[in-house]
Amino acid sequence: MEISPESRSSQDIYKILIGTVLPRPIAWVSTVDLSGNLNLAPFSFFTVASVNPPILCFSPLLKENSIEKDTLANINQTGEFVVNIVSYGLAQAMNRTSGPYPSKVNEFDVAGVTPRQSAFVKPPCVADSLVNFECKLQQIIPLGSEPMAGNLILGKVCNIHLHPDIVRNGEVESESLDAIGRLGGNMYSTIRDCFEMERPAI
Repeated sequence: MEISPESRSSQDIYKILIGTVLPRPIAWVSTVDLSGNLNLAPFSFFTVASVNPPILCFSPLLKENSIEKDTLANINQTGEFVVNIVSYGLAQAMNRTSGPYPSKVNEFDVAGVTPRQSAFVKPPCVADSLVNFECKLQQIIPLGSEPMAGNLILGKVCNIHLHPDIVRNGEVESESLDAIGRLGGNMYSTIRDCFEMERPAI
């Protein structure tokens, strides 16, 4: 079966992408606007872009009316954000923040999670999260102006919070972090069913 993106609607292509590019890690991004209103929202178009310098990237899509999501608008204003990692125990709280709330609604309150002051950026961390990456904006790359167009946000990590419960012998223990991933539709995954393979030595 061959599919030309030009022959299908954006919604059709979206369903194919999210149903095949998986599991996708979730960036639970906290921001603040110039008036001090807090925002917290999840994004599954998320990954590591660079190690030296340490860069994380995620891509908020434009809304159906091509309006920016609050996260993108806030980062455009302030140049700062925090990526909080979602463990299984936070799945329901994270999901509550995915709704299209008005811009002045505090999703920390909606989710029932606690904001904790960050060390180097104004947006707070999610205190309940086991990993927080404080980020300064490196670059925003707009990928289009139509509805569902992405805006690739690159953030330089300036501080990392690791909960001591997930650190063993100086390394993060993935089983203790118990992070979740996004699949297609309303489905999510865990990392509990894993297998190991060593890279070939050449």
